[in-house]
Amino acid sequence: MEGGRDDAVRSGFGVVETVRRAKTIEEAVYTLRDGLGLAHATFYMNVSGAAPHDYPFIKTTFPPQWISRYFQRAYVSHDPVLRAGFSSIHPFAWHELEMSDGERQFMEDARSHGVGLQGYSVPVVDRFSRRSLLSVSANAELADWVGFINKYESSLAEVAQILYQKAMSELPLGTPEGAALAPRELECLLWTSRGKDSKAIAGILNLSEYTVRSYLRTARQKLQCRTISQAVAKAVQQRLIDP
Repeated sequence: MEGGRDDAVRSGFGVVETVRRAKTIEEAVYTLRDGLGLAHATFYMNVSGAAPHDYPFIKTTFPPQWISRYFQRAYVSHDPVLRAGFSSIHPFAWHELEMSDGERQFMEDARSHGVGLQGYSVPVVDRFSRRSLLSVSANAELADWVGFINKYESSLAEVAQILYQKAMSELPLGTPEGAALAPRELECLLWTSRGKDSKAIAGILNLSEYTVRSYLRTARQKLQCRTISQAVAKAVQQRLIDP
């Protein structure tokens, strides 16, 4: 990790508030990297709720050369950080991961291309099973990195939530066909998939029954389905909701 930065900026509170004030996620990841003197910071979100490589949204400070290499070599299937981040709900340090031979080779290649010697990731999972992952890395000795994590883990957890909220405000919650579903439409579909009728959903979400029916109708239309049952089935199939 780089030295010489102002202690006030390096404080967890200062970094969290600076990230919160960032106008875009791209600005936020650079702010996080620079504020904590990291090698890199990356925010990854699977927009549809499907597998991590389906419909991804990525903002990173990684150099373009590494990004191109990553996709050209289809490294998504060999990335242990992505695997762990999209199967766990708990933060983890990269040195703690159990890796296959292929994953270890990937990590060595990543380090040789400037990704960083050490890393730490914070998964976020929302009610619709959409997952996002904040990852940070640094060129630090292991003991120093463990101390860094102990100091900033709560701040990084808060930053991960802030970036998730920014993504939710910046991105349409779309299907692969491009129909943008609003969060309330997805909520109403989710509760319908769990066997609740409009009246019950209205009570759960503190909405009027008329409003719930309206959300379900627009969700059905956006999904190009004739019935609510078909809309629910399509949303589940596309992993927009998880009953």
